[in-house]
Amino acid sequence: MTSTVPTKRHPNGQDDDNDDDDEEFTLPRNVEPKGYVDLDKVQQTSMESHLPSSNIGYRLLQKMGWKEGKGLGTLGQGRVDPIRIDLKQDSLGIGKAGQDQEYNESSASKRKALDSEKQLEETTEERQVRETKAMKQQEIQQELKEVKRAFYCELCDKQYNKVSEYDQHLQSYDHHHKKI
Repeated sequence: MTSTVPTKRHPNGQDDDNDDDDEEFTLPRNVEPKGYVDLDKVQQTSMESHLPSSNIGYRLLQKMGWKEGKGLGTLGQGRVDPIRIDLKQDSLGIGKAGQDQEYNESSASKRKALDSEKQLEETTEERQVRETKAMKQQEIQQELKEVKRAFYCELCDKQYNKVSEYDQHLQSYDHHHKKI
């Protein structure tokens, strides 16, 4: 004796062995599909559309007492909209891009004044201070030139800035072979 299980017949003539058409089919986490996946039947959630009531997360929230349109929290005072997730394409930190943008905007907002523009706006006292500073710098440069004259090799026609460089040159092969 063999028993047969009666099957439902659709109007188009196909057998229906699956009684739970209401439930969505899901694969276990460790199984990957190995063939064609019908993407027309797949619902994709996004930040612009709300979760459908068939979503497992939606149902879990309802089990915990959440009602649609209310915020999370004991008094429903929390956020109503989900927190946006922005995928970062760079390797910067969370606030680094904003910090860089702020720095660039502040530095580009006003250009650095030229020396000639500064001189036009300076007072007579500031001009005197600037001129005395320039004179001191010129005197220092002149003194350095005189001191560095001692490190000049007339034979090789080379100027050195440091005593160690000059001594090394005097002991070098090049210097001694120029004498001959």
